[in-house]
Amino acid sequence: MKNIVENFLICVLPFGLVLLLGASYAGAQESVSVSTVREPAVIPKPMKMKVGKGYFILKAETRILVGEKAREVFGVGRYLSERLGPATGLSLVVQRTSKARPAAGSILLTTRNARQELGEEGYELTVTKDYVVLRAPRAAGLFRGVQTVRQLLPPPIESRAKLPGIEWTIPCVEIEDKPSFRWRGSLLDSCRHFLTKDFVKRYIDLLAYHKMNRLHWHLCEDQGWCIEIKKYPRLTEIGAWRGEGENRYGGFYTQEDVKEIVEYAKSRYIMVVPEIEMPGHCTAALASYPELACTGGPFEVSTRRGIHKEVYCAGNDKVFEFLEDVLSEVIELFPAPYIHIGGDECPKDRWKRCAKCQVRIKAEGLKNEDELQSYFIKRIEKFLLAKNRKLIGWDEILEGGLAPSATVQSWRGLKGAIAAARAGHDVIVSPTSHCYLDYTHNKTSLERVYSFEPVPEGLTPKGAKHILGGEGNMWTDRTAQELVDSWVFPRLTALAEVLWSQKDARDWKDFTGRMQEHYARLDVMGVNFYRPIPARRVARWQPGDISAAAKTFEWDITNHLGALGRGRDLFVIVVYGQGKHGVVVEGVELLEDGKEVERDEHKAFNGWSNLYATYRLALGYTRPEVSYKIRVKLRAKGGTNSWGSVWLSRHPFPPDIY
Repeated sequence: MKNIVENFLICVLPFGLVLLLGASYAGAQESVSVSTVREPAVIPKPMKMKVGKGYFILKAETRILVGEKAREVFGVGRYLSERLGPATGLSLVVQRTSKARPAAGSILLTTRNARQELGEEGYELTVTKDYVVLRAPRAAGLFRGVQTVRQLLPPPIESRAKLPGIEWTIPCVEIEDKPSFRWRGSLLDSCRHFLTKDFVKRYIDLLAYHKMNRLHWHLCEDQGWCIEIKKYPRLTEIGAWRGEGENRYGGFYTQEDVKEIVEYAKSRYIMVVPEIEMPGHCTAALASYPELACTGGPFEVSTRRGIHKEVYCAGNDKVFEFLEDVLSEVIELFPAPYIHIGGDECPKDRWKRCAKCQVRIKAEGLKNEDELQSYFIKRIEKFLLAKNRKLIGWDEILEGGLAPSATVQSWRGLKGAIAAARAGHDVIVSPTSHCYLDYTHNKTSLERVYSFEPVPEGLTPKGAKHILGGEGNMWTDRTAQELVDSWVFPRLTALAEVLWSQKDARDWKDFTGRMQEHYARLDVMGVNFYRPIPARRVARWQPGDISAAAKTFEWDITNHLGALGRGRDLFVIVVYGQGKHGVVVEGVELLEDGKEVERDEHKAFNGWSNLYATYRLALGYTRPEVSYKIRVKLRAKGGTNSWGSVWLSRHPFPPDIY
């Protein structure tokens, strides 16, 4: 036992900084040593867990036995072998067996004699010194149980490199587990900032690790259309790109890319639900096909955030022909029974002035533009139902009358969820108050996410049955791919527990204790989760402030330094916000009582493709009687249409900056 603990601590101690930072962020009363956690630190917390004495030890002769001929179950066994192989250096053989009992030294995965009340994703796990048995009614449940097995092993098991000298132990436990909610997901926005295919697959792996089962994939927006539609090639030739010159930015997924990602998610028992926005948030589509708008354009793919007035013309039948063509191709790519059509933040300005839209209102006997939007959504729903698909929309689809079979995603609080559930409609909850992962960590803390209750107060048991579950939404308006991790984690971990674990089992102090080990796991997996690193904004710019001729800006930073804490270096981060054009940073200087004491002269383009330009200045000890300033030399590139800000930190890549 002593050797096991020592090996475990040797593996964990290199992450001591991670654990300490994690404890500080999580708001735990005190740092919890991994060695003092009495129960294994599994997240989400299992429904029932009984801890026994001793360990099962992975060895070279350990076999993974599959108790069925089913290809799915064998696939789960192969997945487990692949996950355990790199760190252990073991090639665990996966074999089929007809025996009902596990052989000594084996891990048995089986659906035989499983308790059906565990449902689609529930499982039972028994670990003894001699064998491991994972039993579930369905292959999906076995897969969820495999994630628990991974978390019962020491954190370094997630290493992709062989780690010799470690005894790979699984504590003896009896676990019975199943989810509280059937919809446990995350929205991932690939439009505002494009996310590579490999990154999306990695995100799917992280969802699976936390027993999430839905990826809500946001694929078109005002700022970009990023899915190939063969009948309308200009959607990706024009609509996938924004900005000018060096600040041109974007990307899209081919249909082959989409098929690969959907199949990958399927192997992780995750359903991918595509979102094709309508009738608003469609500037990229209108830039490609301006005849679909009320005014006829011309338009450009948007280079700014916010709500845009240009929307699809609800009085033009060509619009519905276009959308039905698009959705037909999307349906062929996504086998999920749901299609998300957005329906949010659709201004009615253009419809009010559009002759075609007004004719439509009169012809259909509608009262106003709200009912015109309802007509639009209902018409699309009718098409989807004919294709054997169900419609999901944001809670604005309640306005003007809800489509008959629609599922509502409630984001503006929970009033929409209550109204929809009372009307007999299924609901996904993701209110901004708890589930928007693009909000700063100061605004939406880990503890706040953990406090979320998906079933709103005031619903009857009958109404509560319509709450399918929830999602954590990662919008990328201000976040490039390299910072997505630090916005999502560890908050998505908390939401995963909220949606999986039993309500009466959730306990904040217990969760923060288990998170201390989980931070180490995330670190080994290469997840750049949020750490509470202070940063201060010292300046902003907007269009016209920066010209084509280089200009030096000077700002007093004396009063900011105390809030940043101690360190050897001061980092000046120039953050691009939005716009058509980019900015070139030509250097940064540090002044002490007006005298230059440090400089970083490297040039960097700051734009959509490079949001963060970081400059390093040596500044350890600061004298209280001295004033400090920075000089930043900037020039516009391609034009003066840009917004941005300048930040200070003791870290080169602090989170929560935009």
